[in-house]
Amino acid sequence: MKIPTKEIALMMEVGHLCRYARRFREARDIFQGVGTLLRVRDTADLALAAVAFDEQKFDEAETLCRRVLNNDRRNVSAYAQLAELHISRNEMADALNLLKVAHDLRPAEPVASFVNALQRFTELRLKLEQVAKQRAATR
Repeated sequence: MKIPTKEIALMMEVGHLCRYARRFREARDIFQGVGTLLRVRDTADLALAAVAFDEQKFDEAETLCRRVLNNDRRNVSAYAQLAELHISRNEMADALNLLKVAHDLRPAEPVASFVNALQRFTELRLKLEQVAKQRAATR
């Protein structure tokens, strides 16, 4: 049985609305349900990873993103979500490496702008940390 794309999109939208309302259990249930309906569940897994990230279940979020990448090494959104995880863990070098891979895949908009902004943010944060270390060393 094939579910129309519009209905899948509507279910995903409702799941994201639940997520934004911080109703994580409902969002998780919706995304898991969508995942069972899809032949390739990458979209649902990335949405589940976002819920896990919001719940600060970082290991679960990382596992879901890596599952997507095992299925599709060119999934820019998965690289970007992993980079966000590394940023939240203050692992800037790892985040930059993931963002470079994502950037090199030449993503389409709006993902390209997101990757570029996240990359710039990470670079600025690294630079700020370096300046803070230099100032601390001169005191």
